[in-house]
Amino acid sequence: MISIDLLAQVIAEQNENFLQKQLISREMAIPIPSNQILVVSGVRRCGKSVLIRKSLPNDAPGLYLNFEDPRLVDFEAADFPKLAQLRDELGKTSILLDEVQTVVGWEIFARSLHEKGEKLYITGSNASMLSRELGTRLTGRYKQVELFPFSYTEFLLFKQLSPGEESFETYFQSGGFPEFLQSQDPDYLRTLLRDILTRDVAVRRNISNETALIRLGVFLSSNVAKPFSYARIGSLLEIKSVRTVIDYCDYLAESYLFDLIPMYSPSIRKQLANPKKAFCVDPALASANSLSFSKDQGRKLENYVYLHLRRSFKEIQYFQTKDSECDFVVKWNEDIIGAVQVCWDLNPDTLHRELKGLRAALDETQASQGVLLTWNQEDVLDGIIVLPVWKWMMQPASQFFKIG
Repeated sequence: MISIDLLAQVIAEQNENFLQKQLISREMAIPIPSNQILVVSGVRRCGKSVLIRKSLPNDAPGLYLNFEDPRLVDFEAADFPKLAQLRDELGKTSILLDEVQTVVGWEIFARSLHEKGEKLYITGSNASMLSRELGTRLTGRYKQVELFPFSYTEFLLFKQLSPGEESFETYFQSGGFPEFLQSQDPDYLRTLLRDILTRDVAVRRNISNETALIRLGVFLSSNVAKPFSYARIGSLLEIKSVRTVIDYCDYLAESYLFDLIPMYSPSIRKQLANPKKAFCVDPALASANSLSFSKDQGRKLENYVYLHLRRSFKEIQYFQTKDSECDFVVKWNEDIIGAVQVCWDLNPDTLHRELKGLRAALDETQASQGVLLTWNQEDVLDGIIVLPVWKWMMQPASQFFKIG
């Protein structure tokens, strides 16, 4: 437990700093629910708490508390009534708990506030811990939204740039983490990866072998968009147990650092058995931590396309047969609704292969729409739309595939 005096001191200092943070406009307009707890989840440092603050009335910022402050290491569930007391003394009407999953039993306090009709906003960077606690005690009492680093259009707004190949080149190299775009500190993205791996994974999962975890993070950063098997990773990284590799990969996905997508198959068993592909939550983060000196720009571009799809769709797979490949097929309400092929440059050597793979995916899945995305080419080839990635990213993927 901690004393109420220490808690009051931490709150005073944190709230002063929090109110000084730049309010950044995002595409996501958070609906502030009148009778539910609002939960914003996403990777560390993507702007979750600032998004909530911007969504609240200017005269009602609420009481803010970030549980990653080292002075709160002894904070436990029994200390939450002190927090409510300080909220009342400060005349606040709501509470914003940042990275709340670090406190065991936080959901009991959350439910208590909800039952009293009081306002509570929560952020978290661990999908598994949040979903477990939300699902056990708060079912039907919360609204959860996911936040990612800046999209291309959010990047344009933040940097006050116009859409086009030049601004997309800048976004392509810099990525979307707000603090990195402000500081341009070359060490920021390397430090961030290790913070996520140690604080959001190793500490919370009680993993003693941090070295293996970091090597796995670097390996996936170096091999985005490439098929991999758990057994192969175990062999390369000298991790003896395939079960350990699977668990570690799952933990990285829980931290929102990587998504692992399966190969398309109507059979769930085959999806589980076939190789996965990993995509990083921010391709610039992956590049900064990659050991690959070739810097495969085509796979990095594919990662950006994946993230744009992921902002609208949760079920995305890659397509592969013996003689054709397509980068993504998109599922919505049990149906495959679209296929997406990504190619850095369409030329006589690549055109036939890319179109063949896209058409094979459309035929096999019976998807109604396909698109071929490149760095800067635009055309219509045998009924297939060809677009530059930057132009395709100017609208949500859900609008392109005509849902909602």
